[in-house]
Amino acid sequence: DNEDLEVSAATVAVADGTAAERGALNDTDDQAYLITAIETARANIAAVPGSGPVRGVWSFNGTKYAVRDNAGATAGILHKATTAGWVAQSLGETIAFTSGGTYEIKETDVIVGATSAATAVVRRVILTSGTFAGGDAAGRLIVDSVAGTFVSENLNVGANTNVATIAADAVPIALPPGGRYEFINYNFFGAANKRRIYFANGVGYAHEWDGVVAVPIITGMPVDTPKRVAAYKNHLFLGFPGGSLQNSSIGNPISWSAVLGAAEIGLGEEITGLIADSETAMIVLGRNKVAYLTGDDSSNFLLQTIADDAGAIEWTAQRMQRPMFFDDGGLRDLIASDQFGDWRSGTVTRMVDPLIRAKRKAGITVTGSIRVREKGQYRVYYSDGTGLCVYLERKEPEAMPFDYGKAVRCCCAAEEVDGSDILLFGDDEGMVYEMDAGMSFDGEINSGYCRLAFNHFGSPQQQKRFHKVTLEVDASAGNTIGLTAEYGYANPDQPPSPEQSFSVRGEGGFWNEALWDQFYWSSPAEGLAEAHIDGLGRNISITVISDVTYERRHTLTGITFNISPRKVLR
Repeated sequence: DNEDLEVSAATVAVADGTAAERGALNDTDDQAYLITAIETARANIAAVPGSGPVRGVWSFNGTKYAVRDNAGATAGILHKATTAGWVAQSLGETIAFTSGGTYEIKETDVIVGATSAATAVVRRVILTSGTFAGGDAAGRLIVDSVAGTFVSENLNVGANTNVATIAADAVPIALPPGGRYEFINYNFFGAANKRRIYFANGVGYAHEWDGVVAVPIITGMPVDTPKRVAAYKNHLFLGFPGGSLQNSSIGNPISWSAVLGAAEIGLGEEITGLIADSETAMIVLGRNKVAYLTGDDSSNFLLQTIADDAGAIEWTAQRMQRPMFFDDGGLRDLIASDQFGDWRSGTVTRMVDPLIRAKRKAGITVTGSIRVREKGQYRVYYSDGTGLCVYLERKEPEAMPFDYGKAVRCCCAAEEVDGSDILLFGDDEGMVYEMDAGMSFDGEINSGYCRLAFNHFGSPQQQKRFHKVTLEVDASAGNTIGLTAEYGYANPDQPPSPEQSFSVRGEGGFWNEALWDQFYWSSPAEGLAEAHIDGLGRNISITVISDVTYERRHTLTGITFNISPRKVLR
């Protein structure tokens, strides 16, 4: 209060009171101030640095990550979203070693080059053979905070000398360009703070990432470029080209030694998805095959076929109430059963089969899918920027098409720290978007319509005069909606009613019931839109239209028609 407000060191005003969030004195100013704040914040949002599309998005411990190729398309760069924008992450460095004694190098140890005096902090110790106790350990050290240049030399840790021998300097860990990233969060260890990200990209090693350093997961495959990643029975599973499904040692996602329990199973089809459905089975999907894996470890893992004449399109496998995936015929689910090999499948999108067939015929491909846990929805995205949302929490699935206006190149539904969903997607221009957030399409108009079925009010053969339609709307302080009507199955001899526009006010509250700052004094609890119409026909269909940039969502809760019966058509 009473503070000078300056622009370029010149006082332009004096504050009359302290700043107050949403402190406008009327609804019009409140909306204007809010929109200005949104636009100011949007102007600060930038694309992920680099070139080409966003190749992966994810959220971990409340932090958002995105991968995009660098400007020269010579490497993939992992970026973290911060208040300062997208910040490229250093993945750490790696040094191959052989032990020089029985001292066991541990995480957080500071290694010092006996000759070079270079130093680094150890973050992971990866053994590939031997033991420290036996003095014959060999493997890799994952380090960061490297100072100086290591040479072919011995390493010291504090007063412990010659604890290991190295042949060269530390090598920065890097991601190759290209590919598309698949992520999971999982904790293979006992401590609560050991939850980490595991990802594969189809062009390089799989990796573990804890927010500080990355650990390349080297499996020993001649072409070590897995494309799928999942966790099941405390094993990390990777899907490789050629239909190879491999698992790590139990409880150790970095270890791929057959002696310690790593193994390989062939699907006989390119693997397009993995769904760790439950504690009893993991679904393994190929483009033309569906199978499931049971067992506890490599001694009794068993892969059994459900279908060998159908399969999943890649990037469409999701764990809903039951495993679901998209194939050429639409969305399918797998239901556990005592029949047909313990599982049976069915199509849940028959009502929109013509839409799906039209996409396929036009060469429009599926680019991704997500599970929206909080809304009970499965969403699939197409290369033309459109998609299909399937609501699954009623007796019959309900499908709704939508259009983002831009193609989804990668997407994810991850869990925030508070347990809520965070829905992200990346596009061709390097932008990352949060879905189901805000009031607009990134500042663009949010358009939608709902056309109701033709209603004959129980007398399909009777003419009716339609006088009025009243919509009951669960609205915010100001929602703008439009309404039009068609009569007699859109009979050309009876023109439709012209579109009418309404500003509907709602979100009023009741004293001692509503939460403070969560309702409007000046609004009713439910908004009404009353449209006077004049039409004649045996039935009526209304269309409700929304075509606005900045408005909170509204819900149509009821509709009332005023009609007069006329003659019976014989």
